[in-house]
Amino acid sequence: MIGRLILTATLALVPILLLLRYFYARDVHPEPRRVLRKTFGLGVLSLIPAVLLALPSVLLEPRFSSVTLAALYAAFVGAAIPEEALKLLVVRGYCARQSSFDEPMDGVVYGVTAALGFAALENVLYVWESGWTTALLRAFTAVPIHAATGAMIGHAVALARFGPPRRHAVWRGFTNAVAVHGLYNFGLIAFELHANRPVLPGHHDDEQVYIFLLLLVFVILLGSVIWTIRTTRQLHSQQVARELAREAASRSDE
Repeated sequence: MIGRLILTATLALVPILLLLRYFYARDVHPEPRRVLRKTFGLGVLSLIPAVLLALPSVLLEPRFSSVTLAALYAAFVGAAIPEEALKLLVVRGYCARQSSFDEPMDGVVYGVTAALGFAALENVLYVWESGWTTALLRAFTAVPIHAATGAMIGHAVALARFGPPRRHAVWRGFTNAVAVHGLYNFGLIAFELHANRPVLPGHHDDEQVYIFLLLLVFVILLGSVIWTIRTTRQLHSQQVARELAREAASRSDE
């Protein structure tokens, strides 16, 4: 039992820790580890209210005759909206109040940290139930999606705080994160629902549906990861440029 728990935790948490290290290393002015640990812990704890918020939607889930509507309801109402709202609450309610939140890169770092805290506990639960193959699959799918949506929310909070001024930046960032998370989940849920429904005589379009749904998941995943990497690199370059400008200014003053 203890051995299985250790193995589960290792398989589930290694990709989380690697991503945390990646974003921490991109920050020219690293955030206080105490604040990062608390942000991560709040992300872990946010899984509890996320489940509680999603529970009524699951218990009261309408009986949809359409697979598409059922998948959209489960993906957005049951998962994306409550989960991204809680990430936003952690970043805006705790991280943005810290004195260490003092430049745009911090929004991405804190947003990713909160999101990966949520993903950590979720990952442990999934891996405990389904094994190492699930750990490997989620390391390249669900975990990066959580990190990307956390980055979107954190970046939006930073835009609202540091500029350039953008009206409704936080709302747009939250909406983008919900859209990415929801469409990703929709593709997976719809695929599963299609796979489990009875095959009706004369219906030969399932293969095309499966291909479309898998392509949707792939495009959403790849696009969100590319956006996150590009945004992080851009913010890192801005940090480096500011440091070089400060050094040049200090030399000219001497």
